[in-house]
Amino acid sequence: MKTIIGNIMPEETRMAIVEDGRLHDFAVERDDENHIVNHIYKGTIQNILPALQAAFVNIGRRKNAFLYMGDIFPRAATKEQIQQTHISVGQSILVQIVKEEQGTKGSKVTANISLAGRYVVLMPTVDYIGVSKKIRDEQERDRLRCIAGTVTLQGMGLIIRTVAKGVSEEALLADIQYLLGTWDSIQQRYKLAKKPKLLYREADLVMRMVRDHMTPDVKKIVVDDKDAYDRLCQICCGSQWDHKLELYAGTQPIFETYQIEDELRQLMARQVPLPSGGNLIFDHAEALTVIDVNSSKYTGNGTLQDTIFHVNKEAAIEIARQLRLRDIGGIIIIDFIDMAQPINRDEILQILERETAADSSKVRILGMTALNLVEITRKKSRQGIHQVEFSPCNVCGGSGYLYSAETVAIQIIRRLRYMVHVRHIKGDILISAHPDVLDIFQDKKRRESLEGEFCRSLHFEDTHHPNREVFSILSYTGE
Repeated sequence: MKTIIGNIMPEETRMAIVEDGRLHDFAVERDDENHIVNHIYKGTIQNILPALQAAFVNIGRRKNAFLYMGDIFPRAATKEQIQQTHISVGQSILVQIVKEEQGTKGSKVTANISLAGRYVVLMPTVDYIGVSKKIRDEQERDRLRCIAGTVTLQGMGLIIRTVAKGVSEEALLADIQYLLGTWDSIQQRYKLAKKPKLLYREADLVMRMVRDHMTPDVKKIVVDDKDAYDRLCQICCGSQWDHKLELYAGTQPIFETYQIEDELRQLMARQVPLPSGGNLIFDHAEALTVIDVNSSKYTGNGTLQDTIFHVNKEAAIEIARQLRLRDIGGIIIIDFIDMAQPINRDEILQILERETAADSSKVRILGMTALNLVEITRKKSRQGIHQVEFSPCNVCGGSGYLYSAETVAIQIIRRLRYMVHVRHIKGDILISAHPDVLDIFQDKKRRESLEGEFCRSLHFEDTHHPNREVFSILSYTGE
């Protein structure tokens, strides 16, 4: 059974799902203007780049949004319809955010709108009714299609979500009618808006988490904020979920009570331990995330291949969980420990497929190379926890490395020789450097050798700067 737990404060909202006493899913959202995925805007085409088959759209934000040309046309559009459609600079367009702004890049948008409800997703540009593949009962699939087919959609489409399984006809129709009303309201606002403007705001994290994860196996929903609790009561009033809502009244922080904080601290770590004693190492690059699997302290009781296979199986299960919890998206490369037997490689891929099947974001396992590298793509729309919680270090510049003390000392000596022999600096010299670097110059033999080479005294002081690479060389005044 699952418990949905919400820690809400004005500056930040954190939502966690705990299953059988262990963190199963987690999301965090700050109270800022960057969380715009699924927001709908009236935009203006700013410029068109035929070579990239793309356009940049002014949506009223600081950065223009990127629009791929293929996303301008309805999904069901024919080749003739596309050719007859004229796109020009200054043209107004209704777009939806599919990917947040990240770094120097603006958001990514599409003209193919989708509105998510509790049980269905309305897609105004598709004339199609689909049912989630996770609903496997053919009778139930037919029942849901028949109910949806009774609604006049006027060329629009629906995707019936997994949580719709077993719901009443009244509840399903009410959700569809609500989304149709929302779409009509968006169209009216679009016609009235004179310039780029936000027309529709996606629900906040509390409502999204409950909307997307409130399934029959949820035992309880606990939040520590009265306003959030009241809003949830309004949408659950009179339903089977009413009695599952709870306003937390404990004195301890809610995440401490449910032992979530310790698990969250582990999510921030680069190294993740495995039950056997092995570990995973997560490294983030601009283009991809790399995960290294290590056997570490685990020695096993069988053959070498058995030991390797056991660690890799544990790693596959934990990697699927970490991708979900950390919300890692884009390209992911996993370096498993080398396995000689093809049957073991296939089983690792099957484990990954099985464990990622429950992920709400689309995950594709692209196979394993001869070097035991597995390529994965995971849909990336919002910033992952690593991007939300961390910023580049202002000491190392985000590289994670600094020059060693010995390297900086050699840089200082090289600079001294230039200043003395080329610039002909006069008098004694004051060197300001980090304590680690100064320790190298405290070696009596090295210091006497340098003073003999330069024919002058060298004086040293601490820069009091956290960056070991920072130093200065000045004429010594004796003050």
